[in-house]
Amino acid sequence: MKKGIIICILCAALLLSGSSPKLISEDEAKAAGLAFINHVFDVNVTEAVVTKAVQAGATYVDGEYKHTGDEQNINYYVVATPQDTHGCSDYVAFVNAETGVAYSARKSYSLVPKMTNIQWNEWRKACGSGDAQTADFGTLTSDCYIFAREWIPQKFDLKEGILGDVDSGCGFDSNGGSSNFYIVIRDGSIYHMTVAWPQMIVTEITILNQTRPTVDMP
Repeated sequence: MKKGIIICILCAALLLSGSSPKLISEDEAKAAGLAFINHVFDVNVTEAVVTKAVQAGATYVDGEYKHTGDEQNINYYVVATPQDTHGCSDYVAFVNAETGVAYSARKSYSLVPKMTNIQWNEWRKACGSGDAQTADFGTLTSDCYIFAREWIPQKFDLKEGILGDVDSGCGFDSNGGSSNFYIVIRDGSIYHMTVAWPQMIVTEITILNQTRPTVDMP
């Protein structure tokens, strides 16, 4: 009888722990988020506002998203520097609320410096007449890929070398351009980056493998 009671108690404890994972504190999230921001952007930010957030899970079945009732929510913290008069933050980081790992950081595009005269000439040559037919997207993406392949090993302790990169979009604007892409590491790690061109400034970096999948594959 006692054995049966103990088993029931253990099962109940497992169910409760599975439905309500232990989360790190806001102070721990703030420390992790600020450390990540300061490391990847070479700054010394000390103040931030922490907000807990939840992303609903989903199940992908036969080419469609469905809710089965078994999905687990994704718990994370948003760590953002104080907002300016326009309601924008210079830096924002995202921290896994279950593991305490900071996995993403963004830098406001307003902090990207204006182009120098040399960079302006590069932009004008690559931008062409301003339409997609004449723009030199190849130069933009190539420069950003080369930069990323040097930058990532400097910022992160890679266990293996870079396997390749995958384009996810690029474009030009009046202050230069930007390229978005994935960098795939041989150990399976995947980084997503946004780089401002031709200034070569990282404005976003995300380590995709540091969160639980948002989609379950039964």
